[in-house]
Amino acid sequence: MTYQPPGSPPPWQPVHAPYGGWTPAPPRPGCVPLRPLGVSDILDGSFQVIRRNPRTILSFSVALSAVAVILTTITQVIAVNQLGGQSVTSNGTSSPDLSSLAGGELAAVAGLLIRGVVGSILTGLLVVAITQDVLGVRISPAQAWARVRPRVGALIALSLATSLLEFLGLIPLFVLGVWLWGIWAVAIPAFIVEQTTIRGAWRRSTQLVRGTFWRVWGIRALGYLLVLVVSSVVTVPFEAIGLVVSGSSFGDLTHGHQPIALLLFTAIGSLVASTFTAPLLAGIESLLYVDLRMRREGLDIVLQQRAYGTGR
Repeated sequence: MTYQPPGSPPPWQPVHAPYGGWTPAPPRPGCVPLRPLGVSDILDGSFQVIRRNPRTILSFSVALSAVAVILTTITQVIAVNQLGGQSVTSNGTSSPDLSSLAGGELAAVAGLLIRGVVGSILTGLLVVAITQDVLGVRISPAQAWARVRPRVGALIALSLATSLLEFLGLIPLFVLGVWLWGIWAVAIPAFIVEQTTIRGAWRRSTQLVRGTFWRVWGIRALGYLLVLVVSSVVTVPFEAIGLVVSGSSFGDLTHGHQPIALLLFTAIGSLVASTFTAPLLAGIESLLYVDLRMRREGLDIVLQQRAYGTGR
């Protein structure tokens, strides 16, 4: 008897093909159907992965989001409060010191790099759970950690190198950073799944993305835009509460004034937002990797055979 994955249509159920005839409906034992994925499949699959594996996904997300928030807050305190200040003009009024503006810019750049690196590490940790969920297999946090643990050091190095090179590429020529961000979109999933080297992960990602650069770049950018909107909705109320509690105004922030209460509530809001949005980005990049391999290498056929118990 043929194995029938839960929730998927029977292998004999007909679906009308666009050019006539009937083809079997692709099985869906996990978060996405086992066929080349559309934009909606990838976005919906990222939400489905969290719903289907809340313990594994959210446990890693909470831990790494907390690390990112703590490091970002510490950097902000040092950059703004140590470098920040006010200068007094000749008529006795105060104005923002240039060092204050520099401190704010430094904190923003450092925060972006920290979130980029931590997000890449989270993608590496979650890609194991996500790729297994495609086949309907759910693994525990311990199982996911056991598979990634031997490569954690190299994963951190890859995350740092990728984020730093993409950022540096924006400085001399903006297009270079945009290009690197696109061709290395699936370097982290390739690194973990295929057990390759850092350079091998970059080469593998470039190979998979070649010919579909703008599609991959657009889907990834859409995911970041979605996360930005969700994060703003979550964090703005916390920042407003912080302003009220600290008795500050938005004008104070332009002068490098960062009350502890405001930083605390902002950090809490960032932690709550990152806990739920970071896995979405990890899911999008992991499912992009799966989709590219389906389109280029026929991975969907292999996965369908496994789902129906006919493959090895």
